[in-house]
This record gives sequence, structure tokens and C-alpha cells, in this order.
Amino acid sequence: MSVGLIMAGGFGKRLWPESRIDHPKQLLSFGSGESFLQAAYRRTCSIFGVKETYLVLREELKEKVLSHLPSVPPENIIVEPQGRDTAPCIGFASVWLGAKKGDVSMVVLPSDHFIRDEKKFTRVIRAAAQMAQKDYLVTIGIKPTRAETGYGYLELGKEMDQWGGVPVFEVERFTEKPSHKKAKEFFEQGNFLWNGGIFAWKSSVILQEMKKHLPKLYSGLVRIQKALGTSEEEKIIRDVYPSLPKISIDYGIMEKAKEVVAIQGDFFWDDIGNWQALERAFTKNGHGNIIRGLVEEEETSNCIFINREDKILGAIGVSDLIVINTENGTLVVRKEQAGKVRDLVDRLLADREKRKYV
Repeated sequence: MSVGLIMAGGFGKRLWPESRIDHPKQLLSFGSGESFLQAAYRRTCSIFGVKETYLVLREELKEKVLSHLPSVPPENIIVEPQGRDTAPCIGFASVWLGAKKGDVSMVVLPSDHFIRDEKKFTRVIRAAAQMAQKDYLVTIGIKPTRAETGYGYLELGKEMDQWGGVPVFEVERFTEKPSHKKAKEFFEQGNFLWNGGIFAWKSSVILQEMKKHLPKLYSGLVRIQKALGTSEEEKIIRDVYPSLPKISIDYGIMEKAKEVVAIQGDFFWDDIGNWQALERAFTKNGHGNIIRGLVEEEETSNCIFINREDKILGAIGVSDLIVINTENGTLVVRKEQAGKVRDLVDRLLADREKRKYV
């Protein structure tokens, strides 16, 4: 049996002030009529069915998520007491699913990615689910379209299997976000893929890898596993979860594990990691501007404007700017500095007086 697991508990600091702690990136839509989360849930349900599509999210987001997805069966929601990064999130979901459904093959999907070519996406996800049945750790790599320094990469080895016409490759290594020079080399070599953060494995297989590489995390998950279904379940989860190591699945497991294979995603994918990424996903007007909301521009080019509908934003004689105006805050940043929005948000979070704006 295979299930889809959507991780819906993230934040998306680089998309502040639209993305906030209580209204994070996955709930944004940018005027498309469908939030990232709604699109992810629709895609996943179309592959696995509603009954076999699960959400894992932090507790304080549950009400907001349900407002976007009111038809989700309550029994398909896995609630973390708090966010502890992707390794604890996936480990917790694995023991939870194991207790409910046995040793299932699970495809782990972020809730906040922008994906087109959904037929191709479906074909790749089905192939990943089948390869997971063979006890592999499967990662979906995305064929690069540019020398990107904002993503991690994986190096493909030889083709070692196939499912439904989809080739499966050995993974030589994972690499962290590279310099521009190194990213250019990866792009030109042709055997490097972006690490898309989409994975598949059996719950038992990923837990064994955690036992091997993240023993402290594993011992905490075992305590939770033993308490599931007992009167102590809620107490143990709340006691243990905050002590779990805060680490990503990439650093904690995938860069160290041996039985890792990759499938190349041939669909359009972008994680919309910062405001500048909107240029890759949305249409520009005749002046090269992306505009959402009530905006009037003159002699202005290559800008991104996101504004409210109740107040007008005017721009004259500017270029290469990102201006985001919301009820909670206003951001003005040059495009090449878009990646630094996260640093600004971290400073706001550290300031007791200002964190209310995040």
C-alpha cells in the first residue's frame, strides 16, 4: 500500500510579509484562486485518493489549514506539537502511520511548491511509490534550467532500474547549495539535479535509517510509538517532541544513507523560495513588471508589486525593485537582495516588540 504525506507545517520567511507564522507560505495563492496547499492536496488526492492522503502540520496551523481544506478527513491529520524541521516531522508521521496502517510506502511532498505538467508529475510520483516498495530511499530530482545557487543538488550515477518507462538512477552524492561557479559546472555537466525535497520510502526503512544516523531522534520516536493508542499518548508526545533534535531530512539522513535512488522530475517545478522567484512562475506585463493588487506604475520596469485591493500603490521611475504591501507590513527590497528577507524576519522574531508583525 502507498500513501501520500503532505508536510504542511512550514513558514516561508523569505516571502514575508505575505507569509507569516500564522499564515505561512503554503496558504498563499498570489491571485491564482488556489493556494499552494490546496493545489498540493488536489494533486496528491488524484494519485493516492482522499483516504490515503495525509497531512502533517504544527498544532497552531490546524485551524487555518482546515479553512483551506475543509473536506480533509480528521483522521488523516497528523499534528506536531511544534515545528522541529523535516526529520522529526517525517519520523513522527512514520511512527503514526505505522501504528494506523502498518508498514506503508509513503511519498513525502512539500505543501508549498509550484508545479505544472501534472500528468508528468503523476507518472513520476507513481514510479517513486513503487520503487519505495523495494526498500529504497527515493528522491525526486529536478532537471536544472539554470545555474541556481539557492538549491541543493544531487549527482546521478548509472541507471539501475525502470518503472513504467520512468528511469531510476543511483545517487552518487548530495551537495549543499553551491557557489555560482560550481552551480554553473553542475548545470553544464548535465548529470546533476536539483534536490526537490520530494521523497518516497517505507515507514520501516526511514525509521531504520534514523536509528542508524540520528539515534537521539529515533529513541524519542520509539517512546512516542509505544504511547500511541494509550491514555498516555498526548502527554508523551508533548513531553518528548520538544526534545527531538531539530534537523532536516537531507542533512540528517539522505546525505549519509546508502540505498538511495533518484528519479528525474520532468515537470515544471519551483519552490518559490523568495519573491524574485515569482518571475519564473508568473507572467510579466509589457514593462517586465509582475503586478498583483491595485498598482499604478509609470516609467517603471522589471519590478514585482504585490499590493492590497483597498489602497493604491504608485510607482514612478524605478526598476529592479520588489515592493510587497500588506495589512501586516511593507517590504521594499532590490531584487538581488531578495534572499536576505529571511535575515530581516529573524531579527524581527528576536525583538519582542516587533515579532508581532511576523
